Amino acid sequence: MMQVAHFVGPSGIAGAGLMAGADIAPGTVIYRYNARFVLILDDAELDAMPTAVRTEFIKYCYRGKGEHRLSDAWYYCADDARFFNHTDDPNAIWDEALDAYVAVRAINAGDEITCDYRSFSEPGDYAFIPVPTGVAA
Repeated sequence: MMQVAHFVGPSGIAGAGLMAGADIAPGTVIYRYNARFVLILDDAELDAMPTAVRTEFIKYCYRGKGEHRLSDAWYYCADDARFFNHTDDPNAIWDEALDAYVAVRAINAGDEITCDYRSFSEPGDYAFIPVPTGVAA
């Protein structure tokens, strides 16, 4: 669940992005996992959706990583956290101890809040994440 003032706006990375609604200091919790704000949709549920709806859901879904990886199902953030965009140099990183994304540097009001998708997804889940040799996508 989002923990800071924010809005969704045009992204310089891709489509829509998660923007800071106020200045965010380093160390501030930006997003904290809350199961009530994450839907789990199985493949059958997605397959039953009209194609256009399914495409929009999948755009904002992920399967997870490690012990949290879903098989035949997807996670969907039901709040604006789904608008986090990926960068190799994110201004928010996942803190396992806090179960949260935390600002790693100052983020100015209006700046895009970013993360590294590799912190919650396996290699190959997204086109920009390279698949190691010998691993099926």
